[in-house]
Amino acid sequence: MPADSLLEQNETLRRLAEALDMEPTAFHDDSVSDLSQTMELLRLWQGVTDQQDRAKVLAMVKAITHTFASRA
Repeated sequence: MPADSLLEQNETLRRLAEALDMEPTAFHDDSVSDLSQTMELLRLWQGVTDQQDRAKVLAMVKAITHTFASRA
């Protein structure tokens, strides 16, 4: 992987962690597969440009995480 791409990914993860009020290392504590899925989700999110669609996606993710939190 080119160094520029790696630096860009690290910066993206840093900004995401800041927005989520968490440590950037949280992304590195998971397996490589989880990190790949996180990066895929971020790339897909970038493709959602309509604000109403973004709101729908966020609502869905919040509902899913709430459901899993309730089971714990």
